[in-house]
Amino acid sequence: MAYTLQHPEIFEIMDSKTNRLFYGCDQDWYTTKWQQLSGCGPTVATNMVIYMLKKQYSTRFEYVELMRDVRKYVTPTIGGVNRTSIYYRGLARCFSNNNYSMEYHYLNVPKKDHRPNFNQITGFINNALKHDCPIAFLNLHNGRVTNLEGWHWTLIIESHLDNENGHTMVIILDNGEKKTIDLKLWYDSTANDGGFVYFENGKLDENSIDHSL
Repeated sequence: MAYTLQHPEIFEIMDSKTNRLFYGCDQDWYTTKWQQLSGCGPTVATNMVIYMLKKQYSTRFEYVELMRDVRKYVTPTIGGVNRTSIYYRGLARCFSNNNYSMEYHYLNVPKKDHRPNFNQITGFINNALKHDCPIAFLNLHNGRVTNLEGWHWTLIIESHLDNENGHTMVIILDNGEKKTIDLKLWYDSTANDGGFVYFENGKLDENSIDHSL
């Protein structure tokens, strides 16, 4: 069985300058080399904000402004956003400071001790998508998955995970593109840690929202 977001079209961004259709923001849209190099975490967080708040803009410039705003909260260290806690604590502050009530859920996948089994990962991802929540995916080593960068964040928007039938694929947004990756292959072959994060809507006070985000 496949699980997908209800409105994936929200991620479609037409860049009028290049006439290219992007699926979510691209970290290369940042304007400095360091921002571009370390920008996967803030960019995935921006894509999550876009979906959770149903934000759509008419120009790429407006998306870049949002990327800059989100980066103030999901801020890379010298090692990037290399822990799920940097991601979910930063994005939680972003939502809270703009008067959006959100609850985060995370599942860390250490390489060795206290590692969840793949059934737990499948359940975590499918449950998020059932509730119309995209999932941020951190992998610090891509293993044998050749179309996935290592030390990198992407956003899961569709799951074909079905352990009973051996289905192990997910669809991600990565640098403005859709990709299909074998998540079980990553789980079995990665040489480092990883993790997953999603946010779920809480109660929303429309009278107190700062719509600048």
